Amino acid sequence: MGENRTILGINKFEKSLILVICTILGAIIGWYLPVIADWVLKLPIIPMEQWVRFISSLDHFWVSVIAAAVGIIAGLIFSLVVFHESLTVTVSDHQLELVLGDEVKTFKREDIYAVYMENKNLVVLGQDSQELYREVLEAKLDTVRQAFYLHGYPWMDEDPFADHYQRWVEGHPDFPPPVNALMRARERALKEDKKTAKYLREELAELGVVIRDERNGQFARKGGMD
Repeated sequence: MGENRTILGINKFEKSLILVICTILGAIIGWYLPVIADWVLKLPIIPMEQWVRFISSLDHFWVSVIAAAVGIIAGLIFSLVVFHESLTVTVSDHQLELVLGDEVKTFKREDIYAVYMENKNLVVLGQDSQELYREVLEAKLDTVRQAFYLHGYPWMDEDPFADHYQRWVEGHPDFPPPVNALMRARERALKEDKKTAKYLREELAELGVVIRDERNGQFARKGGMD
């Protein structure tokens, strides 16, 4: 008999809706491609002019048919990419499984100190208050809360260590040089490359530093608090 579990993430209805909308949009854009090409040719500056003129010169009906078919396929592919890059969370009585793309992470329930939502991010803290996981979860807050309550996880309505954060400044005396260097790099990355900022957050988490981003800067705390 299988273990009781709850799955969180994009549900079947939402997946169907995304699939339908993306394929319809792809088909519409493809069907009206000749009209779009004719309109673009009237602009004073034409991007990729040779290609636009080539499309406009072809038989509009068959261009529409072929482009609509290509648009449908593109919509399907885009939908599959969205599904693949969306977080799926499986909550059971004994463990928490998080799947994002090809990455799978698993945590035992007894190793988790707290679970909460911060904005749209699901945050998992370990027994030493360290951040084990943080990622955007497309699910309603009440649904997420009920799932974790149902399986006996230590759900929190907010960060239990919210009062322990300090605003980070260059050369912060409470953090060692390697941490300050990563924080400095992340400060730059927040303005230039969000993906790099995410990776730097994960590196800092491995060093026991938990980050909270505010409009006026980075706030940080050290793990291992009781």
